Amino acid sequence: MKKISILMGILTFVALAGLAWAQQDNMNEKHVDQKTESESSTIKCEVVDVACYINKGLHGEDHQACAAKCIGEGGELALLYDGNMYIPVDSDFHSARKRFVTKGGEMVKVVGKRVEKAGLRYIVLADEVNARGDN
Repeated sequence: MKKISILMGILTFVALAGLAWAQQDNMNEKHVDQKTESESSTIKCEVVDVACYINKGLHGEDHQACAAKCIGEGGELALLYDGNMYIPVDSDFHSARKRFVTKGGEMVKVVGKRVEKAGLRYIVLADEVNARGDN
């Protein structure tokens, strides 16, 4: 009788440990964000000052001078496309800020791939010349 009780205890422990392990593995899978990518394309976007856009919703022609000033003085910039802000990066995910710092508030055409992960949006710029001031 004692051997059966010990055996049942061991089996119960193994079953609970396995269940806990499976549950933890399932939780880890839920927290892994999938990286989504678009095909490389040419998009027309606005170079925005992140602080003004997030705090006050300011962008567009009426805000161009302010955006250029703020970005030129070191303010964060992003590319606004289809209502979403994208951080411009090169193929190694290094900042591509230098390509846009003189274009605050302007519309630019860029060639790249839009990538999203963990709520952040990037545009991975193609190696060719980007940040043309084409309208």
